[in-house]
Amino acid sequence: MIIGHTSVYQTLESAIEKQHHHGFLLAGPKGIGKATLAKTIAIAALAKASNQPFNIVERQCLSGAYPNYIYITKLVDDDGKTKNDITVEQIRNLLNRLKLKAAFDAPRFVIIDAIDNLNRQASNALLKMLEEPPLNTFFLNICHQVSGLLPTIRSRCLMLNFKALNDVDFAGVVAQSGNVEFSKAIAKIANGSPGKYLAIEKAGGAELLKNIENLLKITNLSDLKTAAQEILKSIDDAFVLEILHQVLYQKAMAQPSVYANSAQAVEHFFRFTQATYIDAAQRICAAVLLAQNPSQQQLIYG
Repeated sequence: MIIGHTSVYQTLESAIEKQHHHGFLLAGPKGIGKATLAKTIAIAALAKASNQPFNIVERQCLSGAYPNYIYITKLVDDDGKTKNDITVEQIRNLLNRLKLKAAFDAPRFVIIDAIDNLNRQASNALLKMLEEPPLNTFFLNICHQVSGLLPTIRSRCLMLNFKALNDVDFAGVVAQSGNVEFSKAIAKIANGSPGKYLAIEKAGGAELLKNIENLLKITNLSDLKTAAQEILKSIDDAFVLEILHQVLYQKAMAQPSVYANSAQAVEHFFRFTQATYIDAAQRICAAVLLAQNPSQQQLIYG
């Protein structure tokens, strides 16, 4: 069941039924429910076209066994690590598959999760298909950062913006996820993203938030690195920095003169180092040092 995003669901459902558009950008913060909505609406359309129960089609789609449903995301390498990008080979394989006649006389759905994870070559390869899509094929492109897309891809897609869930809907999504007690403190840091909320809970919940906030109080570099390494046992450095920035942002809302520069400095550092290969603990330490003294930016960046 989809909670919230009713207007987006209705707009997308109508556009698909009437074939008003073939390419869509489902844009909004990570973990807000974009992929869940895309999967649900695609599976519902396929179930309707096949006259099969939703749960049967859903099981086939999510297992990769339904030919009219194609889900693309970053691959996992032999070491179990998720790759940095969706590769051009994945998109070329998709294009070759779409050149073939559909197995069923029904719509075909391609869900790319997320399109801003495509590398440059993959983006250019996808662009050709978006320009001349196969008949009755719909691209549901999950997008976390619209600014990272090629302008030509944006121009060929209809953008549907997802807004943060209200408190009631947010709590409802969390309640759907099992035995998770709702916490306003975690919800505030999750900033409207149920996916982020559940990720925080899985990695330690309130205790994790406490440990990340405590990093700001550590001044000894050796102790700071030890504390960072301990946190990294349950969560990756990118997520630590996301939480750290949100902690600072919430503090800045209450005390802008004290924390605004710190929140801005950490956000800039997070974006600046996303595509780098800095040691995870060192990256966290550098971000904390910036939070403690934003004037050190020149020293950090050289």
